[in-house]
Amino acid sequence: MRRAWLTAALLPILVFAPRADSPQSGEPPAPAAVSEAPPPEGKASADGRRTSGRFLSNLGRNSLGLFSGDNLQPFLIGAGATGASAFLDDNGQRYFGSTRRAKWLGDGADFLGRPYVLTPIAGVLYGIGRLSHDHPRFRNGTYDIAQVFLINAAYTTAIKYASYRLRPDGSNHLSFPSGHTSNAFAWATVANHYYGPKLGVPAYLLAGLIGVGRMEKNVHWLSDVVGGASIGYLVGRTVVRKDSEGLPEAHAHQVRIMPAPGATLGVLVSLDF
Repeated sequence: MRRAWLTAALLPILVFAPRADSPQSGEPPAPAAVSEAPPPEGKASADGRRTSGRFLSNLGRNSLGLFSGDNLQPFLIGAGATGASAFLDDNGQRYFGSTRRAKWLGDGADFLGRPYVLTPIAGVLYGIGRLSHDHPRFRNGTYDIAQVFLINAAYTTAIKYASYRLRPDGSNHLSFPSGHTSNAFAWATVANHYYGPKLGVPAYLLAGLIGVGRMEKNVHWLSDVVGGASIGYLVGRTVVRKDSEGLPEAHAHQVRIMPAPGATLGVLVSLDF
């Protein structure tokens, strides 16, 4: 049985009519139950899921959604790629440490992944998206961007402190995974979902360059970057899938009022689920 408050919010139906076997069964039959008219087409929140009021509940739901069975295969692939790339960590560090071919790439990647850059961008996109009622794809995409930004930050930070891996430059023990890379791949996954290869391919290429830039900056090992890319992809695909599921269907409730059988005065009220 669906929860009563959910049904009342989505499908309020009130039918007041006597039963056919009551003493007043000769009266005209009651009109059929009528549900609420569906929201106009093109509205991004027509499924009732991507709303500001449900943002926190969706955040928790999507965070737990990473552990669903649908993510098992990409998780195993990502974990295998991360483990394999660990054998090349020293080679990668020596290469970028000796050549320094593109210092601008490391500096640019470092700047793009800073919280004081990404936080206002995600916030502004979310705000504009809430006002874009006539552009459901953009509205949904910016909602999911805000979700992946927060979820990815939480998981990446937790794993960093749990793994306690020393960075190549020895600055601290927050090397694994690369937060810059994971966030870039999470955003790219959302972009690819809503706009396809025309935006997804450039977004993934930029995410890859950010990962390379972090190695050029000598603050991440190769396996940090591969692990970050895997986490970001998992977060992105989970959010767009969970937020697209919509709300559970509600059962129609019916309230009937009829004369009490065998009584001169009095009524009987029944509630059907």
